[in-house]
Amino acid sequence: MNFRSILIFVFSVSLMVSCAENNSESKNKTNTEDTAKTKSTTKTESTPKTKDASNSKNESSNSRNETSEALVASFVEARNNYDLATLTSLAVEDYTESFRNEIVEVKNRAELLRNLDWAKELSSKVTIKEVISANESEVVVIEEGTNYINVALKRKARSFKTTYFLKDGKVLKQSFDNAPGEVFDGKENDRVYGDFERYCKVNNIQFSWRATKEDGKTLRKALEKYANRKE
Repeated sequence: MNFRSILIFVFSVSLMVSCAENNSESKNKTNTEDTAKTKSTTKTESTPKTKDASNSKNESSNSRNETSEALVASFVEARNNYDLATLTSLAVEDYTESFRNEIVEVKNRAELLRNLDWAKELSSKVTIKEVISANESEVVVIEEGTNYINVALKRKARSFKTTYFLKDGKVLKQSFDNAPGEVFDGKENDRVYGDFERYCKVNNIQFSWRATKEDGKTLRKALEKYANRKE
């Protein structure tokens, strides 16, 4: 969500925008657990032995949870460090990222890796704020995604509830949604993007929203000029 996307979130934007052209497009990034445990206690002569087995099982479960959490933490760290090699080793080839497990934002590992250069130019980062749950196959977290776009346009960092799906020590995919209590203001989002685009148009500053290294550099320069403008 992606590296937020998004983003990460940021993580990929595919729309090309030129400030030299007479068009301005709104940027609306698609914005859209109680486990009951049955406890039974049997009082028999073998109670100590049963308790030991239970403890052993719990320890094994906790170990798996910690392993899963560590895998996700390593994945996020590699993304924040734009570490292509580590991400390649942690994500499966058909890795995907989607909003509400419906709208696909990253189609495969190759796209994830291609987006790293753009993410680096925009200083994109993901921070895990809370681990909600973790087991052998899934880790659910609250994470915050931010990048230089937020800084320049003075946008609030977005928070997402993200589920990482795991298997055999690899990240299969992630699905994210707005974090509980997170409110996305579409009108305000349109306003800040619109102000930026109008500034670029008036000052003949060209940029693109495409997720490539060169477009990331161009966008960064445009954002820096906008952030340092005299109001």
